[in-house]
Amino acid sequence: MNIGIITYREYETKNIGLNWNFNLSELLRIMLNNKDFVRFEIFDPNNNLLLSTYYPNVEQKGVYIEVVKIKKETEITGITYDAFRTPSTIRRIKVRWNVNGRRFRTKKGALEYVYWANRRATLKIESFVDRR
Repeated sequence: MNIGIITYREYETKNIGLNWNFNLSELLRIMLNNKDFVRFEIFDPNNNLLLSTYYPNVEQKGVYIEVVKIKKETEITGITYDAFRTPSTIRRIKVRWNVNGRRFRTKKGALEYVYWANRRATLKIESFVDRR
């Protein structure tokens, strides 16, 4: 059975058995939302690295995965002032959605890319889980 190790910034590492009761959605939630999360690695019984989210550790020994997150970027393109309006200034804003270096105009396109990129990562993790 393979062993998964989650490393946090200030806490000690947490070992996870990758067996039939492994919850992949919980792991993905930790990777995306926990601010103290550093990396996740999977080792085989002989202590060889199979998969990692930290690129310098891989060095062609295992598989590198990257879990992506969406970020909103706003840019003010102009300000219009009209003294007779109730809010006297109107700001024109350009919104871009950044995902792993790619820029999207619509949130829908960015969310679709995030879904498929994270789906690929979870399928790679799932291949190392023993479901017997």
